[in-house]
Amino acid sequence: MTKHDTWVKLKPGNPYEPILDLFPDGMIPMRDPFALERVTTDNGDVLALWIVDMERLSSFQYQALSQIIAIHRNTDPLEVATEATLKGGFAINSEWVESIKCWVEGFERGRELADFLETAPPQGTSEGKRAFWEFYSHQHERWIEGNQEPRPINSIEDIHPSLRTDELERLIKMHQVESAIAAGNYSVLDVLTGQAMVDALNIIDPENTYSLVGDDDEFEDDEIYE
Repeated sequence: MTKHDTWVKLKPGNPYEPILDLFPDGMIPMRDPFALERVTTDNGDVLALWIVDMERLSSFQYQALSQIIAIHRNTDPLEVATEATLKGGFAINSEWVESIKCWVEGFERGRELADFLETAPPQGTSEGKRAFWEFYSHQHERWIEGNQEPRPINSIEDIHPSLRTDELERLIKMHQVESAIAAGNYSVLDVLTGQAMVDALNIIDPENTYSLVGDDDEFEDDEIYE
């Protein structure tokens, strides 16, 4: 199975607040980069659910989620944990999700969702329900039950236009710089002086030429210690 790479931050006042300190930055790992699951309540409302990625939970996080959900359901934590295991993870109502962050799998599947929504029949119609079920089945088959690997992200052009932001472009460039520096086997001095950064920029942006400003040889000893 592909290692999923989506995390979500929940809105203030969410029922999971007492245990969020167990998650770095309050971010909960999710199986999907969107609320894929659908359930119909007793009064006919359709709820969109996120599924927590149990494979990325620590034992403490797993137990805490079981306990907090059991409290709100007025049931036993073991029953909650058993249900989560059978259904593939803990479910969180999409109304509590404030923001998400993800990487290659999340963006690849986000592109697939955007493509689906552009051509799908109206939701609520029989055609729309059938189209969503087909999309849902393909997602399960390829990304959840299968071993499909996402395409690499090398630039902002690899992101679906509907998902692009200036902040995301900056993050991608920073990731490229960090990857180039890590691959260059630089010394601590190279990193501190900025040589590693200059080399990385020249690799990821070959249309421009970057160099360090000044040269140590240009300075006399009395200027350095003045």
